[in-house]
Amino acid sequence: MKTHSILSYSAIILLLAGLMINSSCNKLKDAADGAKLIIDYNLIETTIDVQFYDAATGELIGRNGDVSVNALITGRDSDGVMDITGLQHPSMQYASQRGMLGLALMPNPSFTPSLNKPVSFNVVGNVPGYLATSQKVTLVAPGRTQIRVNMVRLDNPPEGVTVLRETGISSAIAGRVENPATVQTPGGRARVELPAGIILRDAGGEPLSGSLDITIVHFDNTVEEALASFPGGLMPTVTRSDGSTEDGMFYSAGFVAIELTDASGRHAATFEDGTISLEAIINPQTFNPETNGYVAAGDPIPLWSYNENTGEWTEEGIASIVQNGGELSSTVELTHLSYYNFDWFYGEYCYEGVPFVFNATNPTCDCYVMQGAMYRQIDNSFMTYVYMWVCGDEPVYTSYAPGGTPVKIIWQDDYYNNISIAPESQPTLIDDLCSGTPVQVNVISQPSSGITIEVEVYCANEPNVIIRPSFGAWYREVDNWNWRWAEMLNGYADICDVEVGQTYVVGIYYDNDWYETEVTVSQESYSYVGFELPADVCSEVFGY
Repeated sequence: MKTHSILSYSAIILLLAGLMINSSCNKLKDAADGAKLIIDYNLIETTIDVQFYDAATGELIGRNGDVSVNALITGRDSDGVMDITGLQHPSMQYASQRGMLGLALMPNPSFTPSLNKPVSFNVVGNVPGYLATSQKVTLVAPGRTQIRVNMVRLDNPPEGVTVLRETGISSAIAGRVENPATVQTPGGRARVELPAGIILRDAGGEPLSGSLDITIVHFDNTVEEALASFPGGLMPTVTRSDGSTEDGMFYSAGFVAIELTDASGRHAATFEDGTISLEAIINPQTFNPETNGYVAAGDPIPLWSYNENTGEWTEEGIASIVQNGGELSSTVELTHLSYYNFDWFYGEYCYEGVPFVFNATNPTCDCYVMQGAMYRQIDNSFMTYVYMWVCGDEPVYTSYAPGGTPVKIIWQDDYYNNISIAPESQPTLIDDLCSGTPVQVNVISQPSSGITIEVEVYCANEPNVIIRPSFGAWYREVDNWNWRWAEMLNGYADICDVEVGQTYVVGIYYDNDWYETEVTVSQESYSYVGFELPADVCSEVFGY
């Protein structure tokens, strides 16, 4: 008689084909064909699903397997972040697959998120042809978190983003620029003046040499697509001019990324014997939270620099908005090269905000994700993407929320075939995300088909050990790129909105790689109880 379950082995089998195997045969061996190994999810309480999107097309970057995003984990609690399979790379660099990256927190009390001890880190994304960006992650409770990162492709930027890429604007000998150069983005939204005689060095102190190339990217703060691609997000942790750090929210007046490289690909970072001048046009429809109105000539505005290698913002000083012909603009003298942001910053925050209660017209067969976009009500400005993992009528708490700011959430309404937001809750208006009043969201849920899977297996070399696995997997319809999440807990899974006779793509992220297969559902229930695993799989589970 098998009497106890595995709780602490480093790896267990994922019967990928066995989740929805196109067979009613009760032979687990068939289900184990092509099995992949992953960590026992019983050990992992907190997972972070990161998805990298092309900001212009709305498609997952590399969704066809042709490219990966390099993701560097930085920030205060980066030491507690690992691959979702339990592997931590010494470089803290991971690679997305099909646009997705699975991360987790170490099952260690030091990295168990709570209100008294939030866990915070940055995901810094880089991929050739795209502007480097990042997203801050702050966790205040164990569980599942989903993060969306929009990236700007330089040869196909989203609306509101203009790009200049020009080669040979000048040259440098031992770092010293030979000839002055003035360049500007299409439409003149951002202009950079490079003086002769200035010395350019990279981050390691090496002087630039040879022909100089420049890339300038301007973000219009009044265009949603541009704000949704804002590097680092609009609710970051910043370093103030006095060296202190603070959590808060940006009210953006525009953002400019500048990259200056030499013939060897070295990036200019620091200057000597001069400064580089940056002029940025300020959209007159920009909301100034200091005056509660549109910006005007004479308004002061803080200037911030962004480190694209760490995903962190630093306060640089105060700029001034001036009338320049028929345009409002601000001109600053740069003493180092980075990404620059004209922004007001407010730090009223709560780590756990209002609870959301989702009221469904019919019970759902399992948990589901509700996703949308959050905007400030006062200026209708995009703030962040929202993902909430809903399980029945259990409240879902907002985390790391801006306080005292009326917001609205517009929910995505085409993620599921059988779940949609009721008209009276679209959009959902919230006066204060840090109040204690629950937010009621009405959901229309139609009865839907689904399948159940039960797995309870054992190994011949350890007959007294029951294996009831816990893990997660992604699935989607073959002609639909909306990936959905399914979970097996202690050997049982209830997967909603899946129809018998239909074909689905099922995939998992494992150790910087992605495994997927197409399966056709042939029955409503699958049971693999009391079956023996193949010897080679058992040797992986037990290590002998």
